[in-house]
Amino acid sequence: QIFRRVFFSPKTTGNNYLKMAYIDVPPGATGTSHVHLGEEMVYTIKGKALFQLNGKDYLLEEGTCFLIPPDIEHPARVVGNENWVAVAVYCDECPVLKKALYKEDMAYPMSKC
Repeated sequence: QIFRRVFFSPKTTGNNYLKMAYIDVPPGATGTSHVHLGEEMVYTIKGKALFQLNGKDYLLEEGTCFLIPPDIEHPARVVGNENWVAVAVYCDECPVLKKALYKEDMAYPMSKC
């Protein structure tokens, strides 16, 4: 069972645009492929998940930060034997969307935090 709790959002806390969610997903689970209108940043607390963006696989593991550009489908699957636990920050209601800055062949920013 996938657990997702939104800590901050315009509907729940009255902030303007950003949402912040805690995610806890069991081994082998697959997330639904979806898009956000704005950027999404994901920080992995523990475990491993394989994200796919534009046909390329990206392994997110403990301590990894990952930026997902706007309007890019990103299915994910938990790999390994432990839950994947992460925090995601995203902005679906942002007034300025910078899709033109992203190209399909760009290297997506990923780093150890």
